[in-house]
Amino acid sequence: MQSVKELNINQIEAGNNDRTQFNEKALQELADSIRSHGLIQPITVRRISQSGASGRYQIIAGERRFRAHKLAGLPTIRAIVSNLDDETAAAAMLAENVARADLDPIDEAFAYQTRIDQYGWTVKDCAQRAGVSTVRVQFRLKLLSLRGDLQELVRKGTLPIGYAQTISDANLDPNFQIEAIKALNSNPSPSPAWLRRICGQLANKQNQPSLVDMFIDTGKLVLMDMPSVNNHDDTLPIPSATAKITPETPATVIPPRAGNSLHEIIENQIEFWTNHANAWEFLGRPFEKRECIAAVNALQAVIA
Repeated sequence: MQSVKELNINQIEAGNNDRTQFNEKALQELADSIRSHGLIQPITVRRISQSGASGRYQIIAGERRFRAHKLAGLPTIRAIVSNLDDETAAAAMLAENVARADLDPIDEAFAYQTRIDQYGWTVKDCAQRAGVSTVRVQFRLKLLSLRGDLQELVRKGTLPIGYAQTISDANLDPNFQIEAIKALNSNPSPSPAWLRRICGQLANKQNQPSLVDMFIDTGKLVLMDMPSVNNHDDTLPIPSATAKITPETPATVIPPRAGNSLHEIIENQIEFWTNHANAWEFLGRPFEKRECIAAVNALQAVIA
């Protein structure tokens, strides 16, 4: 049952709105319009308390109109009053916000995730209640795997939603997400297909097992059977400004087994990967450097 009432502004509270971003300039423009022409469409509320002479109400739809009303200094507002429980109210709010395009992509993603967590909705439930496709819900939810700073870029429209979804769909960790953004910024004419290829390459690199993983899995150092040498000629020197060097990573080469004891072999391999890490740093390749440093840390843990 619904009724339209003129409610005192102080009787109304916002509740848990899915929308978290409000444009102040647009809000002021709406307030000026309401002050001049009145409120064209009432907000929708539900009664949440019978205490006092008039009770209290919570907004289901129309928080932006409510904020503009307050900004205009108007003491009352027209509202459609509905009797809804929490879940039904959540469904109505979702449908209203998505239909009116009131949510940015990140707020929309959180709106779906909140209902999944609170009410046990499925992706299909979210899609049906919001009036959108299941694919849209799935892609929006994927955006929640992005770093917080990238989510803010999506909110502001600085990172186009198509590119954001490509990065999130690749299941990259936070560091590799930044590498994808760097690649995107360095390409003057990127395309979705190009970015998918870049993200695929980063995902493959991310999923390569490191020496740290091998130590965690086996609890021991595995040394390949290689010829023993007693000098360090095959270690990589720290590069000079004019040196042309192609350093290695744990994924591309097995370090030399140089030394007369296990401890000496490991120390020489630590030096080997330290030199390669320095070379990668000189070339401005942080991921390769980190791979070499990870090998150093893993080897140091063995002889600690």
